[in-house]
Amino acid sequence: MDRRTLGIAAAVLCLGFVLPISARAQDEEHATHKSSGIGFHETVAPLGIRHWFGSQKVGLDLGVGFSSEPSLEFPGEHLKSWAIGAGVPIVLQSWSRVHVMFRPGATYQSQQVDAGTFPGPFVTESEKTLNIKAEIEAEAFVLENFSVSASTGVAYESFDPGFGLDKEHSFRTLGGNWTEVGFHVYVCK
Repeated sequence: MDRRTLGIAAAVLCLGFVLPISARAQDEEHATHKSSGIGFHETVAPLGIRHWFGSQKVGLDLGVGFSSEPSLEFPGEHLKSWAIGAGVPIVLQSWSRVHVMFRPGATYQSQQVDAGTFPGPFVTESEKTLNIKAEIEAEAFVLENFSVSASTGVAYESFDPGFGLDKEHSFRTLGGNWTEVGFHVYVCK
């Protein structure tokens, strides 16, 4: 990681610790549910969990994703990809069926691309992407222990295209439409 990436990561984490101090979640109307659930926050790492600690105002998200797709140029060969993601949802405001949260997080992805040309040998190179995000997430409880969520925010991205090329860095806003809504089913106390 370069210095700029570490600086942005530190700023996001600092915001994660400063914002809860001013958070005004109202305990008497706080959305309560079981503490651990399965689901996902983002579609790139859809096999995930969310666990809430103590009074359910700070949690931890972990997710993984993977794929193995057939190569279009090389029959019998597959291109593989994987992703891991983590985040810390921090409740800023809560009502009887809704949490509004600040969620700092990061996602790392690696995806193989075909580096060869047919009929030559099957050779792959990996593209790698690191996203560091700061989001505001709304989690709405449709049923007692079932929620849907969506978020908006900003992200820093470091993309390594492989093949010995230079890394690309970008900063952008993000948000999902209704096809990218996350969900959680809380199953454990």
